[in-house]
Amino acid sequence: MARAIIVPVLVLLLLLVVPVVSAPSASSSSAANPGVSAAHLPIPNVRGLAAVPGGFSFVSNFEDYQLDGWMSVAGIKPSITSTTTYSGEPALVSTAAPSTPQVDIAKKGFVTGDTFVSFQVAMGAGTGTGVFGLGKQGTPVAVVGVSNGNVVAGGSIASLQVIEPLPTGTAYPAGWVYLTANVTNSDGAWVMNVFVDGTLNTAATVNVPAASGYTDAIIETTSRSVLYTDIAVTSTTIPIYIPGYNNMDGYGQGSGTEVNLTPAFYYLSAEMTLNSWTTPQLGILSFQINAMNYIGTTQNTCFGFFQLGVDLDPGGTIMPWYVPGLACEALYFPPLKLTHTPPGSVLFLSIYDNTLSKIINFTIIDTTNGDVFTHSIPYAGTMFYGAYTQVEFQPCCNKYPIQDYRLSGSLSDLQIILPGGKTAGLPASYMIPFTLDTPPSWDFTYYQGSTYGYQQIT
Repeated sequence: MARAIIVPVLVLLLLLVVPVVSAPSASSSSAANPGVSAAHLPIPNVRGLAAVPGGFSFVSNFEDYQLDGWMSVAGIKPSITSTTTYSGEPALVSTAAPSTPQVDIAKKGFVTGDTFVSFQVAMGAGTGTGVFGLGKQGTPVAVVGVSNGNVVAGGSIASLQVIEPLPTGTAYPAGWVYLTANVTNSDGAWVMNVFVDGTLNTAATVNVPAASGYTDAIIETTSRSVLYTDIAVTSTTIPIYIPGYNNMDGYGQGSGTEVNLTPAFYYLSAEMTLNSWTTPQLGILSFQINAMNYIGTTQNTCFGFFQLGVDLDPGGTIMPWYVPGLACEALYFPPLKLTHTPPGSVLFLSIYDNTLSKIINFTIIDTTNGDVFTHSIPYAGTMFYGAYTQVEFQPCCNKYPIQDYRLSGSLSDLQIILPGGKTAGLPASYMIPFTLDTPPSWDFTYYQGSTYGYQQIT
């Protein structure tokens, strides 16, 4: 059996401890443990925003090349790049004048007065200096950023402290850094835990005494030009301690952005096209769709969390698996074998809560070569209230650099079926794209016509 190691969330709202499972060691391979794969973990999200008043989430990916609610309060109005600069994603370009900083704020959907706020940003610094985080009427109160080749953080521009040099050799494009932070009131003192290019360890804990009065998100560039994208500010947790875990890329209300329940549904389906993939090792890179019942959606534990996906393995092979809503362990479909499928294969995936028979059925159909994988489990819980997709990498066990794992594909027709049999798509407001440490060699697009989703390249 794969080892189930319980680890605590870094900063937990209301002191909740949510059990999550780390990936097993490389020794627990599928060959040695038939039927069990490495752990495929849910995206961190410890608070049920749909059920708790005060929850909010603000996201800026600039997919429409508009400022999307950002207002300039000082300096030159920013612009959005007309060419992709961050692994396919546009970015906000903020440029400071010689003696005047460039400052932008956004507050759409913000709920003030929370005792916990989490945020993320990807920054392309070049030789510029800039920060992103929480502000109060246009003044920083808890920010992270870049300056003179270093990551910085503080409760104001004047109190910024150097955290560490900008990392190199990461999964990010050259010149970019991915920063996350949790801001919380701990025993009456406001502090900010800062993470740099990952969530395995805290890079620094910084005092931010004025953070309690936050009113907005803020961008402030004090020298030259800085690029900002993949912005999220939310009252759920984005960075947490999970050794050996990294959810790379996905779509939907996940990664700290779950602020609305979907309508209750009992069926989730999607089509995945695998244009090409190259991987040097079994069981490291995978794609999945996720459906959660009420507890799984509002608390995001390993219970009530159902996943269906495929490992993308060497030599044009895949290994389908499912997660039965317990312990986040993924089980391979029997019989256990690598399945060859050609480039351009189209897979149909579905998770079906058959309420009459009190079972959940997991099915993957390879429509290109006709292979069918299906398995049922007993189930008597609630219907589903949340869904998202995820491309996942297992850094616990990889023996080769992440850049050696390549993927090109797309996801389409993500649909749910409601009680009464009505089929519905998930609207663009629900299908928010997010990217954590995705390397440029991965190219995965979500699309669903002109009504739903994004033309997004990781």
